[in-house]
Amino acid sequence: MAAHSAREARRFMWLCIGPLILFLVLVSITPTILAIVDSLRELSLTVFTKRGDFIGLENYRTLLREDPVFFSSIGRTALFVIVVVPLEFALGLAVALTINHEFRGRRLVVTALMLPTMVAPVVVGMMWRYLLMPSYGLLTYYLERYGILPSSTVFSDVALAYAVLALIDVWEWTPFMMLIMAAGLAAMPPEPIEAAHLDGAGPWQVLRHVQLPFLRPLIVFACMFRAIEASKVFDSIFVLTGGGPGDATEVVALFAFRTNFVKWDLGYGAAICLVLAFFSLIVAALFYKVVSHGAPARA
Repeated sequence: MAAHSAREARRFMWLCIGPLILFLVLVSITPTILAIVDSLRELSLTVFTKRGDFIGLENYRTLLREDPVFFSSIGRTALFVIVVVPLEFALGLAVALTINHEFRGRRLVVTALMLPTMVAPVVVGMMWRYLLMPSYGLLTYYLERYGILPSSTVFSDVALAYAVLALIDVWEWTPFMMLIMAAGLAAMPPEPIEAAHLDGAGPWQVLRHVQLPFLRPLIVFACMFRAIEASKVFDSIFVLTGGGPGDATEVVALFAFRTNFVKWDLGYGAAICLVLAFFSLIVAALFYKVVSHGAPARA
């Protein structure tokens, strides 16, 4: 009877998760296979000579050896990730430490802090585009009035445009880091902190020697997730600058979009997307290696 019940339970489990697995196969594995096939073809909807003939790894060879625009977009993407992820982590940890105690209105404060992350990235881009609109934007008006910004759009200067895009991303995703760090701090046992205080440790020593080691797996996960997501940033940059001025803010996701849906070079665009996915897997593997070897041992 016990064996029969176990078989029935397993059968019911597979009956429940089978449709989900099939759905995941259809929406993830199948498009990936189709992208791999397209990346091995010379396929374009605008060049009539490129009708889908098999060319092997030619798209990858051209991309990795002969396309300076691709490497420029990779460099801009890497710089963007290097700038925004540490800032988001530092600010998120600081806010989490600040709210890591009970006070009146704490739930309301946390909810308000989470609002930027709850907004869709396209809406974030449109909102900031309105605020920074030349001459008529609310922020632009006051920045020009007090002499902080010259009377021109913030997106006409290369360095300023890049800095504004980074600050908008930090504003949007710092609450995500804050939420993860706050959850880790709430789950932390109080005994090590109390022992550190009894030994005369100050707030900085407690943070460095007690809290940060405990949070290490969460920190690695959060930074890995944000690094992968930031490397795929598209919506806000597309809405705010479109890659401009010139191509100064054209990240790799925007470069892939233009190749696929402006030039309609689908074979080459598929190769770009797969190379980007490969780089993301490398980043994820490196982070996983760090957390698996650096996590504190459990009793």
